[in-house]
Amino acid sequence: MELDLTQPLVSVRDLAVSFDNRGGPRIQAVDGNALTIYPQQTVAVVGESGCGKSVSAMSMLQLIPRPPGRFDRGTIQFRRRNGQVIDLLTQTETQMREIRGNEIAMIFQEPMTSLNPVYTVGDQIMEAILLHQAIDAGKAEQVALSAMRDVGIPNPEVRIKQYPHQFSGGMRQRIMIAMALACQPRLLLADEPTTALDVTIQAQILELLTELKQKRGMGVLLITHDLGVVAENADVVCVMYAGRVVEYANVLDLFDNPLHPYTRGLLNSIPRVGVKRDRLVTIKEIVDDPEQFARVERMGVGAGARPWWPWHDAPADLRRVDEPAGDYTLVEVKPNHWVGLWRTEAVKDRRDRKPDLQFRKPATAVTAV
Repeated sequence: MELDLTQPLVSVRDLAVSFDNRGGPRIQAVDGNALTIYPQQTVAVVGESGCGKSVSAMSMLQLIPRPPGRFDRGTIQFRRRNGQVIDLLTQTETQMREIRGNEIAMIFQEPMTSLNPVYTVGDQIMEAILLHQAIDAGKAEQVALSAMRDVGIPNPEVRIKQYPHQFSGGMRQRIMIAMALACQPRLLLADEPTTALDVTIQAQILELLTELKQKRGMGVLLITHDLGVVAENADVVCVMYAGRVVEYANVLDLFDNPLHPYTRGLLNSIPRVGVKRDRLVTIKEIVDDPEQFARVERMGVGAGARPWWPWHDAPADLRRVDEPAGDYTLVEVKPNHWVGLWRTEAVKDRRDRKPDLQFRKPATAVTAV
């Protein structure tokens, strides 16, 4: 089937996921997440630990253990190879087995805990191939060797018979990528794929993912807290805090004009080469500055528009509405740039379109961090 770059691979809408809390109130890990991924596009989800990045990604594959987890609401619309659009949250376990590793694959952040130490890497790559493709073991081995070559593993005919402990950290991550891409998935979920790797290997891995994305027409969801990685590799950025999307824009616009105070806090806390500072600005210093919260109102959204922030009390004019996340709304404050706002009088009746950007960064574009 011919690749259509104008049709989204996946659309997440109002996703909410919670977990049991030993008799206490449920923990809302994700509360109204929304994002869209197109072919040959990298969408980076950024934010600090615990903001809901990984839970959002694992929900796409129904890898959330239930119980204690629960999908409270929302949809994840995924376009399959045959053009059929399905809601991943409504699929049975049998149906999900056809999708996991075949049409949607995931790379986890620590390869040594994802690879089985008692099986050769070849056996582990071939497992998914034999499960999803109607071929024998001999042809599966050839597919595995081809996948190892694609990710730059030298001498694959020898290394395919080796065990994970015989590989370096960077090579183990390449094995994980080979496993994920062996069945040529349409969507790749990369959860901190370069954590614990040195910067040289990190650059090689990310360059490899970008090359394979273009070559195979994949969409990539890149989960990270490294804004340097985001600037170099992402097309669209989704900033999350406390389970909610606080800002969503293309990577050039977001770095050039961050609107939510939390996003500006993230960017201001990064040390910069050639800029001398006695101390780095902390995120808390930014989000506790009332002046920072007036910037969205000055964008022309309306008097009283205020960025949502869980540490702050709800504005006095907040009108509770009959919606699951009634105090919060994601507003397109300017074309193709969304910010999470309190649902004050300024925006109480707005029903903006959900985040949806086909933007792909030109190959020559450089984003300053």
